[in-house]
Amino acid sequence: MPAGWKHTPSGWISGNCPMCSKRGHNPDKRGRGGIRFEDDHFQYNCFNCGFKTGWSDGRRIGGKLQELLTTFGTDPADIQRVNLELLREQEAGDIAGQYIEKPKEQKVQIDWPTVQLPPNSYQIGEYPTKELDKKQLDKLALACAYIMKRGLDFCEDWHWSPHMHFANRVILPFYYKRKIVGYTARWVPEHRPDAMPKYYNQMPKNFVYNLDKQDKHNTVIVTEGQFDAIQVGGVALAGNTPNSIQCKIIEDLDKQIVLLPDFDKSGIDTVNVAVKNGWAVSFPEWEDDIKDASDAVIKYGRLFTVKTVLESIETNATKIKILAKARCR
Repeated sequence: MPAGWKHTPSGWISGNCPMCSKRGHNPDKRGRGGIRFEDDHFQYNCFNCGFKTGWSDGRRIGGKLQELLTTFGTDPADIQRVNLELLREQEAGDIAGQYIEKPKEQKVQIDWPTVQLPPNSYQIGEYPTKELDKKQLDKLALACAYIMKRGLDFCEDWHWSPHMHFANRVILPFYYKRKIVGYTARWVPEHRPDAMPKYYNQMPKNFVYNLDKQDKHNTVIVTEGQFDAIQVGGVALAGNTPNSIQCKIIEDLDKQIVLLPDFDKSGIDTVNVAVKNGWAVSFPEWEDDIKDASDAVIKYGRLFTVKTVLESIETNATKIKILAKARCR
């Protein structure tokens, strides 16, 4: 290991990642690289540039690991010699073929059909108000006030419709590849009849919100709800127990994944999914009355909220579980 790398109580060896500069990122000066050794495998991960690699018993030294080792200063001839020795061991044990690196899993093929928004839906800022009566105008104004109260951005494609119960809701279309594949309609007035759901959702199976806006990010922040995802520029699961296909869709983005759970009892379930999939989890030091990203943005503003999320990332599974028990209650 390079000089300056240190052992942590959680079993990792951490230091400045040498791959950051090679991958076009700012040099790591905060020790965001880490390697963890087990009996028959090890893994390397950087939370600055997202570089991942590792090795396990029965495999050769793959291309990404070779790149890391040579950057650390390993002689390429030594890597080749070890790979040849691994090959001989495989053949001697009559397990030929296992030395080949596992093929990369195929990405989930997304085929979400387009849908129509509720009748007479328009973008809130472009609604033909001359067609509305006073009662409808009041409800449109209430929808606008709700967006402002929640600290949400009017640049998002918010819609409104006077049709039936949608007049009391603000509508957020779901886009994938610039086509509308669903929507959520959030109830706005303070009083809501018992039989009326807070959210009326129309979405395809295995849907993940906001995939189109992840191209510019090295880290994907995963939230439970769409409104929270808007606030931090992340993706949303539309619930606290995503299925394996939703998780794979997020992993197919090939970026560093960080879960930002809701800090209530249901957040424990989402954290358990993150731990199972090897995702990081963020536990920002927000005040106790703040339960999600939307609450944080109202109190702290968007830039500070995102900053605290990225500065509070935890990767150790044991620490994640301990923090989750303390925060998600």
